[in-house]
Amino acid sequence: MLTKKQQEMDIKKWNDSQKAGYDTCGTYEFCSKCDKSLENPCDKALKASKSVKSASKKTAAKKTTK
Repeated sequence: MLTKKQQEMDIKKWNDSQKAGYDTCGTYEFCSKCDKSLENPCDKALKASKSVKSASKKTAAKKTTK
């Protein structure tokens, strides 16, 4: 069953592909986290990408200079 976010991403990819004249699947920043064999791959990749960014921001915030 498609999640709402996956449906939104599918529409965005379709519209972007129509404007670009080629399939834009695989061209977004979060696509590096994509596993197309999973259900709702865009939704999962987007969440994974956000969690990596969030973790790296927290690590950067913890660093202090002496």
